[in-house]
Amino acid sequence: MIETRGREVPLSYVVTLLVGVALGFLLARFGDFIGRYPVESTLVAVLIAAVAVLAWACREMLQDLLGRDRPDGAEETDPAPVPRLSAHRPPNGVRR
Repeated sequence: MIETRGREVPLSYVVTLLVGVALGFLLARFGDFIGRYPVESTLVAVLIAAVAVLAWACREMLQDLLGRDRPDGAEETDPAPVPRLSAHRPPNGVRR
């Protein structure tokens, strides 16, 4: 028998598609404005990218803080995983 297999589309492909559609819409709508004010348009694009990076970093820190990576069957005696973005400093105060 032939089994039917569904194809899973990676999330990055979907995000890339949506960003492309949004950029195409913005260029069609505000193309003359972007051509007239290229420096200001570039600064706005950099600002939007910076906010997106900050949102991603906040999400990563909250995941580390809440410890959602622990499996459900983990016992309380197991040591807690060390956060990837740890604020821990050694006793002498120097990070390595």
